[in-house]
Amino acid sequence: MLDRNDYWQCGYVIPKGGFDKIKENGLHSFGEELSKAVPFLKDRVNELKEWDQIKLLSVAMDCLEKWYTPGLLCIGDAAHAMSPVGGVGINLAIQDAVATANILYESLKEKKSADTVLLKRVQKRREFPARVTQRLQRTIQNGIFIRGQSNNQQKAPFLMRMLNKWAVLRQIPARLIGIGIRPEHIKTPACK
Repeated sequence: MLDRNDYWQCGYVIPKGGFDKIKENGLHSFGEELSKAVPFLKDRVNELKEWDQIKLLSVAMDCLEKWYTPGLLCIGDAAHAMSPVGGVGINLAIQDAVATANILYESLKEKKSADTVLLKRVQKRREFPARVTQRLQRTIQNGIFIRGQSNNQQKAPFLMRMLNKWAVLRQIPARLIGIGIRPEHIKTPACK
């Protein structure tokens, strides 16, 4: 939830295709569900007067099979759309840019166009971290968000129980979110 001073912005995770069911149940019912999830909103949900105040963000994770063609290289969301889970999309995009600069620097410095061999090297370097991160996002999404919405959920998902039981394990997701699967470091000479 984000306090935008004159309104609150919040995310509410629903299963794919679930928004129509929520709308069928009505705005009042949706407000009640929000109040259950975030009790301090109970006296504020009556501000929701029409469905136009609610925006649906459809999330899709995908990855291009080929990130390049002569004269074009896709990186970041253009190459691999990420889920908002973990907020790591920007991290991967920046790391893609750093890897791209490292790999293409010499060619571009000499004012040559980057040949497809170099473009392919960028994809080879960055595709693995993107796909692993997407797999982790799916695991979190399916294991925590979706299972957590089930009314008959008796205990936390296995991963959450392990993180709760052994504090040392909490460093792993923190590192993966903060640093990434394959961190990139600038290797090009400083600009003069």
